[in-house]
Amino acid sequence: MNRNATQFSTYSLVRLSMVVVGVLWGAAAPAWSDDAGYLYGVHWYGDAGSSIVEDMTGGRGIWSLETVMTNGDSWWGPEWQRDNRFQAMVSRGHSIIVRVERNWGETVPYAENLAQYLVDVQAAAQALAGVCHIWQIGNEMNIYGEWGGNMLTASAYVDMYRQIRAAIKAVPSPLGEQIVLLGPVSPGDVIGGVRHTAGNDYLAQMCALLAPAEVDGFALHAYAAPWRDAAWCRDEFEAGYATQLAILDTKGFIDKPVYITEWNRRVDPINDPNEAQSALFLAGAFEDLNAWNALPGAHPIGCACWFIYQYDSGTWANYSIEYLHGVGPSGPDADLWDSLQAACANEYPTASPSPGATSRMYDAIPSGVNVATQAVGVCVDSGSGGELAIDGIISSDSQWISDGSTPPHWLQLDLGQPRLLTGFVVHHAGAGGEPAFRNTEAFQFRTALTDPAAWEVDVLVYNEGLVNCSARSYNEPRLARYVCLYVTDTGFDTVARIPELEVYAIIPMGDYDGDGDVDGTDFAHFTFCMQGPDETYVTGHTCLAGDADEDLDLDLADLAIFQTGFTGSIN
Repeated sequence: MNRNATQFSTYSLVRLSMVVVGVLWGAAAPAWSDDAGYLYGVHWYGDAGSSIVEDMTGGRGIWSLETVMTNGDSWWGPEWQRDNRFQAMVSRGHSIIVRVERNWGETVPYAENLAQYLVDVQAAAQALAGVCHIWQIGNEMNIYGEWGGNMLTASAYVDMYRQIRAAIKAVPSPLGEQIVLLGPVSPGDVIGGVRHTAGNDYLAQMCALLAPAEVDGFALHAYAAPWRDAAWCRDEFEAGYATQLAILDTKGFIDKPVYITEWNRRVDPINDPNEAQSALFLAGAFEDLNAWNALPGAHPIGCACWFIYQYDSGTWANYSIEYLHGVGPSGPDADLWDSLQAACANEYPTASPSPGATSRMYDAIPSGVNVATQAVGVCVDSGSGGELAIDGIISSDSQWISDGSTPPHWLQLDLGQPRLLTGFVVHHAGAGGEPAFRNTEAFQFRTALTDPAAWEVDVLVYNEGLVNCSARSYNEPRLARYVCLYVTDTGFDTVARIPELEVYAIIPMGDYDGDGDVDGTDFAHFTFCMQGPDETYVTGHTCLAGDADEDLDLDLADLAIFQTGFTGSIN
């Protein structure tokens, strides 16, 4: 897939001639052996005869989200799209994700149309088998306008998703396994007459109705506000997709591939400074996505398709990369087209979860001792009171409160030395006496061993129901010195409120007072108990906290081991 422009042109001519031969003989078009290898994507590639997407990508194959209607105008149908657009796109190295719908405003069929739609969608899969094997079923189902002004419930959608998925998967594709994605929600809260269910709630409801084996992957949407600058928008975009990933992981879909099939910061109003902010946002967001995918333990993202590429009408002018390429100054810091071209040169790779990936943690109160109170360093991204979140007091009068900028917000601790962690407990605002609607809705728990910049994501948590406390335990104790509570959805507003973060570790051998360290106080206890090999203690005796060789006595052998574990006071 990584070819220079000259190689691309030659190879494309060969591929295109093969497609033409295939069409003449009624055969399926030749297929790529794998999907696009990069993160980059667009929504609506446009006319195959005039598009200059390849100039923008430097000849690299990227992703394109395309729409097919089974019961719309002929030019939205699968055969027309295949013959006039998709075969040429595939011959140029691009990978197509088909958003399949019955018609505009009927994103999945009404009940009376379902039986025929299953026949039609299977026929579409057969027609497109040589150019597509990834399907998005419907679009923003929590929007009234996507279903004729009616409310499409999560349960009704899921019932149809199962049947549509089965119809498509019955059709083999030379491109590989048919991957049928659960449709993306419209992110955000309820808007009267527009969005009948909050995006996070709708996604969580769908996931609760499905078993992992019933889903091949997920399509997500995430956006940034056009009235904010590029830095703010990068945070807003990250918080949007990270929160949705937290829902997937919490609901048991940690090993499913994810594709962002719409994202943008629209240029509204269209002017040079505003397009410059969108250009900076685009480049920065790809950098952030690549960094996210490189984080151990993160749920990786396969692509991000900018909405939109080709200009269609005045309605979409302030979204269109193609239209805006002819407006205002050029350059990657000023123009969206140039910004994506520069981003493609970085060759950020696509990514997907490892098959059978599982979480490092499970839902349970951890054992051991809370070592957060002994942290030697506390750092927050904003606001004040970071130290109040580890003072042992669970109260609204003693909590970390971030500023009101868009999440993510984070609280980071230096535990002073590596500890064998068993888990954590987060006390949200409601635990301190505030209303539960102020509780954190989604967050990550991250750890690092020696470098506070080398984080690993140990768990993504969606706090469904906005409960007051979230507790997780490790499947196996984890060695770490640095921990980070990384909040992506603060719930009620954009302010994080954390009365207390407890981080639990294994009680070390010789820790008589249970404070998580082995110091002079513990040594005094040890020497009092050390009576030699001839004096044994009954199981459970407090003196056995220093019995390193587990022979029910405290002697010189135990002292030698005690000395190796002596930490001194961490405080």
